[in-house]
Amino acid sequence: MLSQKGFTVVGACRNAERGQQAARDLATAGGAMEVMELDLASLASVRSFAAAFLQRYSRCDVLLNNAGVMAPPERETTADGFELQLGVNHLGHFLLTDLLLPSVLAAPHGRIINVASSAHLFGKLDFSNLQSEGFFGYGARGWQAYGQSKLANIVFTYELHRRLRRAGITRVDTNAVHPGVVDTDLPRNLGMVNFWPILRQIGGVLTPQQGAKGHIMLASDPALEGVSGQYFAATSDGRHEMTRSNAASYDADAAERLWRVSQQLTGATYSALATAAVPAR
Repeated sequence: MLSQKGFTVVGACRNAERGQQAARDLATAGGAMEVMELDLASLASVRSFAAAFLQRYSRCDVLLNNAGVMAPPERETTADGFELQLGVNHLGHFLLTDLLLPSVLAAPHGRIINVASSAHLFGKLDFSNLQSEGFFGYGARGWQAYGQSKLANIVFTYELHRRLRRAGITRVDTNAVHPGVVDTDLPRNLGMVNFWPILRQIGGVLTPQQGAKGHIMLASDPALEGVSGQYFAATSDGRHEMTRSNAASYDADAAERLWRVSQQLTGATYSALATAAVPAR
């Protein structure tokens, strides 16, 4: 675990009570974590957390954007009126990364890791209905919107990498990772109460420890310093390897458009990149 590798781990948790329980469990296993409150379904909470973090810490060596919502059967919205999955999985992280980027730049060599999913393979950025509104907008009981949000994670990763390098910033790497199908409560909306134990029994899901291997590797492996703008995915034998994401994720025009829309929706400025002009496409 990262705390045993010398990192000071800050757990940004929506539920402080559950966060404290996780910290106690981690302490029992020989690790440590400080808990701070953050609800990615609220831009006000994102700003409040970032302000508190920057007041407490002088730098952020690794920003791990890990929170996620998967396929609520009915369309829900965030405090700011965004479709819940787009709001939490992408827009909240987009703003958080903007606000914490100066502290990542203060690290000797910073890393930004966005947790994606193989669900991006069926994702589509629908700019005509990004919020999945209307009778047909929230299709396949939320899976359509989930795939879109996970594709957005990867598109954001690639575009952030391009903008960092165009700004002359080489001491920050950013990558996306698909952890695999992990035994957490993420699928709680899927009605898999009876099926999930069977998957566990036959080895169809990874343990949280196995699923975290990709996160830890990208956060701490010295061999990956300088590796940026890539997608890593879990393999059948539990490893995480660099691989190609789907063709849509490499659409630079769509990435530019998603960036602009995300800025408009969140108020993110990415002023830390303004030291060098970003040439227009």
